[in-house]
Amino acid sequence: MNQGATEGEILVVEDTPASLKLLSELLGNAGYMVRQAPDGELALWSAHARPPELILLDIRMPGIDGYEVCRRLKADPQLHDTPVIFLSAQYDTDDKVRGFQAGAVDFIAKPYQSEEVLARTRAHIRLARTKAALETSNTELSRALDELKSARQEIMRSERLAALGALVAGIAHELNTPIGNSVLAASALDDRAREFFANIGQGLRRSDLERFGADTTKATGLMLRSLHRAADLIECFKQVAVDQTSSQRREFDLATLVDGMAKTLGPSLRDAGVALDIDAAPGVTMDSYPGALCQIITQLTRNTLVHAFAPGTGGAIQVKVWADGTAACLEFSDNGVGIPPDHMVRVFEPFYTTRMGEGTGGLGLHVVHNLIANVLGGTIEVHSGGERPGVWFDMRLPMSAPALGASSNLW
Repeated sequence: MNQGATEGEILVVEDTPASLKLLSELLGNAGYMVRQAPDGELALWSAHARPPELILLDIRMPGIDGYEVCRRLKADPQLHDTPVIFLSAQYDTDDKVRGFQAGAVDFIAKPYQSEEVLARTRAHIRLARTKAALETSNTELSRALDELKSARQEIMRSERLAALGALVAGIAHELNTPIGNSVLAASALDDRAREFFANIGQGLRRSDLERFGADTTKATGLMLRSLHRAADLIECFKQVAVDQTSSQRREFDLATLVDGMAKTLGPSLRDAGVALDIDAAPGVTMDSYPGALCQIITQLTRNTLVHAFAPGTGGAIQVKVWADGTAACLEFSDNGVGIPPDHMVRVFEPFYTTRMGEGTGGLGLHVVHNLIANVLGGTIEVHSGGERPGVWFDMRLPMSAPALGASSNLW
């Protein structure tokens, strides 16, 4: 069927030859492609062979009547949405009720009025086409939403991998000093021990023994301090790694979590010449999702490093943590260039960025807003301008996060 060549294709089902000829000529002259069927069986066969856009169906026919034909049409998935208009010489309320129950969309009374037939035909074909177009659009929209969801999940996975990459770099950088000190002390102690035992055969003075003992104590003390420092760092990084990759809810101290994130982000901040100041009140215990908070702090930091400071100028970031009744409050601020007023209303929009090709492609702050609002049950506001330099984000989070649905996924 080529709908573009006609006003539409109509199947007319009428057992009276004169009425069938009248309707067919009327609709044909109006530009419709018309197919004819003199009874219900032929109507069903014709409709199944090639679904029309509209069916004009006589109620009173030999064999199966119009009600039964309509019910069979509506039971067929291929024909279920094809509109059916009943034709009847006379009908009362019961006839209308039976017709609508069978699946009809309208009635046309005999004797036919040309204007009425054409008006109802035109209206229902347009309505059917509009409905089909909407269903197609909905299908395409659903497919696009599924693709967007998949892309978002892939971005989240990429962000997690990037966060883990930064974590690994942080571990390597922070552990380099205590392990290097331990290796240096162990190497010096090994050299001193070899020298000491090589001189045993030549005789040792008490001063030699005392000096060896002092050197050994100094070296082992340095190694112990360095190894304890390394162990503390590893434990801290291990917890941060668990938090960053987990969607599990648990109780945690907010100041401890922020301090752990500061250690993780330290190398990238130092490389950028940016100082980080943590002002975290102890004892702010939350029953929430630490993984989401780690992502929030990471994204805010990365956004600041990309947008707040000119290359080579350095700057400062401050994170404040305190409790306000039943809410935990976080303020993340910088002393950078700030945000122009015309950009302020769009900072949390997805894919909005002034630095295309850098950072997270305009998704970083959108992810932050989504995690705070939809996972942690809190609020976030952004401020810039006035006497205070830079940008600051004010976040309020409930001490106890709202429960997520069984099918929810943080990422």
